[in-house]
Amino acid sequence: MCNLAFADFCTGIYLLLIAIKDVQTQSQYYNYAIDWQTGAGCSAAGFFTVFASELSIYTLTVITLERWHTITYAMELERKVRFRHAVVIMLVGWVFAFTIALLPIFEVSSYMKVSICLPMDIETPLAQAYIMFLLVLNIL
Repeated sequence: MCNLAFADFCTGIYLLLIAIKDVQTQSQYYNYAIDWQTGAGCSAAGFFTVFASELSIYTLTVITLERWHTITYAMELERKVRFRHAVVIMLVGWVFAFTIALLPIFEVSSYMKVSICLPMDIETPLAQAYIMFLLVLNIL
């Protein structure tokens, strides 16, 4: 559950960064959008939101599968999910979410194309593949 709480915390950081920028621009964000989008703040905000969403989806999927496994094999104690296995499974999720969130920073896509700092770059085939991968992965 701490993994899910941390993902929610990262979403809060993203929203806080966007809100701070709105306050700094005195609700005239549209006049400062380009400076914000091309700065480090937008990339950081984009990283936080993609990391948070991927970690959240992964964690909820793992919780669902763990509940299914526990119910299905309730009478077989030797098939219990061990703490060590749970740690490894969640570590894989953290590495996955971190890697997916870093890709736009390394120019696979870009957080700078839209003012809310989401990876919505569709100019290159690689960027399109990245967005399609995220959409398909998150739908499954």
